[in-house]
Amino acid sequence: PSAQFPGPPSVTVDIPDGWSPVRVPGTLLAARRNDTGGRFAPNVVVRGFTRSGDFTIGRALAELKAYVEDRSDGEMDAPFTLEIESIPFVGVNVSWTDQAVGDVVQAHLFAGARRGQVVDLLQVTGSVGGEQVDVEYESLQQLMQTVRITR
Repeated sequence: PSAQFPGPPSVTVDIPDGWSPVRVPGTLLAARRNDTGGRFAPNVVVRGFTRSGDFTIGRALAELKAYVEDRSDGEMDAPFTLEIESIPFVGVNVSWTDQAVGDVVQAHLFAGARRGQVVDLLQVTGSVGGEQVDVEYESLQQLMQTVRITR
């Protein structure tokens, strides 16, 4: 990486005890709960994208909405904003029903930064599913709020 061709932002997440990093192609980082007894493993995935200069978070939300609407019982809540370590994020919760898992709930956080003619987009996705959705969702939100971005 250089000033002319910078690399992706550095991202850290405080992974709690009982979770481990996993390798997922196309991600900056990913982690999941270890011992789930065969149930859906709560997980967090961070992806980075470089998009055209006219790209907006609104467009990212529209792409996500199209994805969710293709799922059984797919729903998308109203977007919200929050700030983590002085970085503004737009967040949204989505859910659907999976035949194998049952209810799946995802929390998405998007942060973008213009760099010349492009936009660097960071997407943090936390997922919970099955019978443990209500129990796991709060701890997933807490984990996602430990995301730190360094540019």
